[in-house]
Amino acid sequence: MQEQSVIMEQMIKLSSEKLELLKQLMDLSEKQYDVLEQHRLDELEGILNRKDEIISIIKKLDDDFLKHSDALKKLVGIESLTELEKTGIKGCRELKELIGKITSLVEDLIETEKRGYESAVMLQAEFKSEIKNINNARKVTKAYSLKPSGNPSYFIDKKK
Repeated sequence: MQEQSVIMEQMIKLSSEKLELLKQLMDLSEKQYDVLEQHRLDELEGILNRKDEIISIIKKLDDDFLKHSDALKKLVGIESLTELEKTGIKGCRELKELIGKITSLVEDLIETEKRGYESAVMLQAEFKSEIKNINNARKVTKAYSLKPSGNPSYFIDKKK
């Protein structure tokens, strides 16, 4: 029973850490959306790098959580974490609440990321259009500024 409580405490701790990191990720995603909307692309790289760092930490937390949950399921003899409440292990309700908060936050994060993606696509289309206009202007400018070839052509008059 002691071992079950220790594993449960670890799972709660890992879930709490993940929830805090997801909150940071949500803040960064909202900031990323604002940056894209305001065309402040110089700030975008820093935001994306920080998001990558957070995501890799979350992946490690998820791996640890899975190891602990598998160990707990084997120890208690259950197939799924949904059956955990029936076991009477202290902390089941807290873990369930944390997982619910994490799930809700992930759904909100997905929506925010979709908005950010749409904003990035629109920004890309704007840039494509501007680049096309610049290339057309270059072609026109180049046509008017052509230099004659190296050999000038002269008319030679012959006397008869």
